[in-house]
Amino acid sequence: MNVTLKQLRYFDAALRTGSIAAAATEMHISQSSITAAIDAVEQSVGGELFRRVPAKGLTATESGRLVGARIAQFLEQSRIFEADLMSVLGDPAGMLHMGCYAPTAPYVLPRLLKRLSALHPGIRVDLKEGDFEAMVARLQSGAIDLALTYRRTVPEGMAFDPLFVARPWAVLAEDSPLAAQASVTLHDLAPLPMVLLDLPTTESYFRKVFADHDLSPQVVHRTKSSSVLRGLVASGFGYSILNICGPADRTGATGYVARPITGRLDCPEFGVAYSPATRRASIVEAALSVARSLAEENAFDDLMMQP
Repeated sequence: MNVTLKQLRYFDAALRTGSIAAAATEMHISQSSITAAIDAVEQSVGGELFRRVPAKGLTATESGRLVGARIAQFLEQSRIFEADLMSVLGDPAGMLHMGCYAPTAPYVLPRLLKRLSALHPGIRVDLKEGDFEAMVARLQSGAIDLALTYRRTVPEGMAFDPLFVARPWAVLAEDSPLAAQASVTLHDLAPLPMVLLDLPTTESYFRKVFADHDLSPQVVHRTKSSSVLRGLVASGFGYSILNICGPADRTGATGYVARPITGRLDCPEFGVAYSPATRRASIVEAALSVARSLAEENAFDDLMMQP
């Protein structure tokens, strides 16, 4: 089979994204390189693996999906082999492919990456941010080795190491009457206009938080960006709810302020999800060890509100 490892990676990117242009962007190469990789794999297996649909991108054939699944498995094994080979004579080294649920990245990632870099300078991190669905898809395809996310989004067959419990916070305009209180309740919030973080599974979760108390939120604005959400709240368009807020969110210096929500609430666990197979890689085990150490040292306590 006259196909290079790079071409297999390019083929995998095309299959996952369903687009030559998107695959080229992800892999930081030209679209012609993606096309050449697809052609090389198709020639090697002797059949059509993609159908090119004008204005709709790529559609994998049944054979393409089967070949793609085997390529994804091989790429996962090759990453483990490459990392372990680089680590034979010393400290874990190689490329760690890490995903993170985007709204939580500013609060969790710097702590983990700083410790990982200090303890294992030979490990380089390829970071991917995205929503829950993107993290799941990348974990299942082997595009990432581990993901920082919530337990409730982890698919069957994946392992999960918890780091902390993420209790919901109310995000309020600085001049909101509720901002003067030390904490708020769902009954305080339910009648008010809400700015919803509109990502996969978030609406169902937030509505359940209220429904558990026979309440319903009054959603008036939606956004997929946690930064835009904070801006809308600061401008008085409504309150919002987030599960992770840092100390800076509680000062009111940027026009909004976070306050703990008291009472019985559905509080998801946040942690590291990974495939049991990838744990064999020394770089993955090193990252998991760092995450566990941070949790044991209560390094995330400032993100939590005790009930």
